[in-house]
Amino acid sequence: MKKYFSISLLATGILFAVASCNVTSHVEVAQGVNFKNYKTFAWANDSSVKKADRTNSDIVDNNIKNSVGSELEEKGWQETDQQPDVLLDYNVTVKKGVKHETAPVYGYPYTGYFYSPWRHRMGYYYNPGFFGGYTTYNVPFKDGTLTVNMVDAKTDKLIWQGWATGDITSKNVTSKEAQADVKSIFKKLDLPNE
Repeated sequence: MKKYFSISLLATGILFAVASCNVTSHVEVAQGVNFKNYKTFAWANDSSVKKADRTNSDIVDNNIKNSVGSELEEKGWQETDQQPDVLLDYNVTVKKGVKHETAPVYGYPYTGYFYSPWRHRMGYYYNPGFFGGYTTYNVPFKDGTLTVNMVDAKTDKLIWQGWATGDITSKNVTSKEAQADVKSIFKKLDLPNE
């Protein structure tokens, strides 16, 4: 039984590792937006954004901005601080929750001994492990969402929004998780390449 328990524990660990890599991303574009009109971008002024909406690490903040900037530069855009076409901003939210997991339960195999009065000696029997059903338990998790916004600098209207959601493994969102989210978001951004 110990062998079966170890194998099921290992399989559960592998499933958690695969599930933690799962990132889903979505993109919304305002109706009538033509991205051919946009070629430059800048980050929105930090004073206009609540610090609570941002990650509490300057390293993660810089990595998110650099990741978004490099994704846009690959599409032919340029970062500028002189009258940009688009202003960018992002926010990170972390939600705690509980997942209900189910696992099989097996009984331990054992060997029993008995005395046979007809043979006048001891005998033994082996009882293999048995399937006892399923058990359900709660697993706490943290779900992180990174949202990137594009605002037309002239009209001050939101023209594009992309967000990625996935399980996070630490207390805060790490740079590696944020960069994976940015890549996932910008795979869905269809900009004209020139």
